[in-house]
Amino acid sequence: MYNYGYNYDYAPGLAAGVVSTILAVITVYWIIFIALYALEAIPKWKLYEKAGQPGWAALVPFYKDYVMFDITWGNGIMFLLLLIPGANLVIWIITWIKLAKAFGKDGGWACGLIFLNLIFLYIMAFSDDIVYVGVPDQRPQYNTGYGSQGYRQPQYQNPYSQAYQPAPAPNAAKYCTSCGAPLESDARFCPGCGRPQ
Repeated sequence: MYNYGYNYDYAPGLAAGVVSTILAVITVYWIIFIALYALEAIPKWKLYEKAGQPGWAALVPFYKDYVMFDITWGNGIMFLLLLIPGANLVIWIITWIKLAKAFGKDGGWACGLIFLNLIFLYIMAFSDDIVYVGVPDQRPQYNTGYGSQGYRQPQYQNPYSQAYQPAPAPNAAKYCTSCGAPLESDARFCPGCGRPQ
């Protein structure tokens, strides 16, 4: 029998080292995962409460997305759109834009939510000035005054869309065409000369 120099001896120290390294990597992974999950759940908890939803929903997988879509789209079941490969990124971008509008913010704030998500989520969650105004495009059209939450510019009404109606002539004094005597507005004859008017 030929011996090619292979060593078939079992090395328990090496196997134990590999196992402990794998366990350490898995432990670090789960610690980072839980920390990031909590970091995202804290502002969402507060935002959900501002929107009248249960705050604890931010901790439940899938249900947190359902509540987010209920706040932003008006229909929580729309979160199933996230299951479409490739489209889910676009759906999330639209959702962040709708979230900004749902809290009375504009496009600049939406860009902040897209590119600096956690920072803007924390600002929205813990600022007392930012309140939930409703699902975008489903809010009632009302005017609460300039500069207040929920204010909407009155819709422009085109003056040419209505039928033209001439303004009534002002009540001017009437005079007789023949003698020039002053007349009452409803007089049919001149009281001075008796001519018909």
